[in-house]
This record gives sequence, structure tokens and C-alpha cells, in this order.
Amino acid sequence: MKYKLLIWVISIAAVMQGCIYIHMTHLSDDDLEWTNSIPLYSEITLKSNNGRTVSVRYQKKFINNSTDRFFISSACNTDYDANTGYWFEIKDSLKTLSGYFSIRRPVKKNNLWYMAKLGARSTIDEYDFLSPLVTHSYAIGNHIINDCVITDSSNARYVSDLANYPYYRIEKFVISKEYGLIYYKREDGEEFFREDLLPDSVDNTTN
Repeated sequence: MKYKLLIWVISIAAVMQGCIYIHMTHLSDDDLEWTNSIPLYSEITLKSNNGRTVSVRYQKKFINNSTDRFFISSACNTDYDANTGYWFEIKDSLKTLSGYFSIRRPVKKNNLWYMAKLGARSTIDEYDFLSPLVTHSYAIGNHIINDCVITDSSNARYVSDLANYPYYRIEKFVISKEYGLIYYKREDGEEFFREDLLPDSVDNTTN
């Protein structure tokens, strides 16, 4: 009896200290493909409709998908939102564009949400800069890529001082579950396509 009482007291104390997650979510194997398919440190070429090329390098990725309810933290949050994502950079002869993509399954939501950023454009919603994950098929020439997230003015906005500089003003970008970044468009009209998905010409290839 005393042993059970001790366990009960310890459990209550642990909850009060915020070291037991009460509610947890979990990402499925299919969810994790948004990250697992991304090749770290490889340089992938994108080609523009003006003939320029840039390289994309995926620098770091993370997976927070624990099933362990116990944790050590000074915070008192008892909800655990499983999440995964990655950072990348686009380098050309001018400057460097930084990008980020992640998905999250919030305890307080019923579906996957995502966060994406490229240059000065970033998703933003009432829930901590996240937007509901809605996927589309996207065409580059006659190549149809499924499970794509399109980020543009309908679900994102300029959120930093970088928007004061034309180079960082990205009108639209597309992240594929299988390939990562496959397309982006600058406000000056220049469009970049993942080169290995291109037909012989990039003219009039986007949907």
C-alpha cells in the first residue's frame, strides 16, 4: 500500500514539474518520408527560365517523434507535438537564400500542419506560423510530381526585414515530399526548376 502511494505521489509531482507528457502525437512512416527522402549535404541543381543555374544544399534535418512520456525540462508543457523537418540553402553567383521546411502533428489539431520559409516569405497562421498541410500535384513540363506543398501569397507572407531587398522577395515556392524543393519564382519573374525534372526546354513548363 505504501509503495503504491509513493508511486502515486511521485507521478503527481512529476506532472506538476512538467516531466510527463499527458498528450502525445506520433508521425507515421509515411509522414516521415517528408524528411527521410531528403539527401543531406548533396548539391542539387536548379535551372532558371533565363538559363542561370543555382545549387540547393540540404544542411540539416531533424526528427522529433518520441514515444517516451518522461522528459526533463523546466517548462511545464505536457503536450508533445511530433515533428520533423530540414534546413537548406540556395547558392548562386549573387547571394545565398536560406530555406526551411517542417511538418508537425499538433495535439490540438486533427491533421498535419507545416511550416515553410524561403528568403523573406514564410507561412504564417493563427497557430505558431503553421499552415494546414494541403498537398497538390505539380507539373514541370510533362512530369507530374505528387504530394507537393505550394507556398505563395495565399498561405504565406513576408515576415522579416529581408523583404526590403528584392533578392529575397520570393513570390512562390514548391516543396515535394519525394524531392524537396523543386521550384521557386522570384518577384522579377525569374523561375527556377529542379534540373533533373526538366524537359529539354523550361519555357512555359509550370502549371
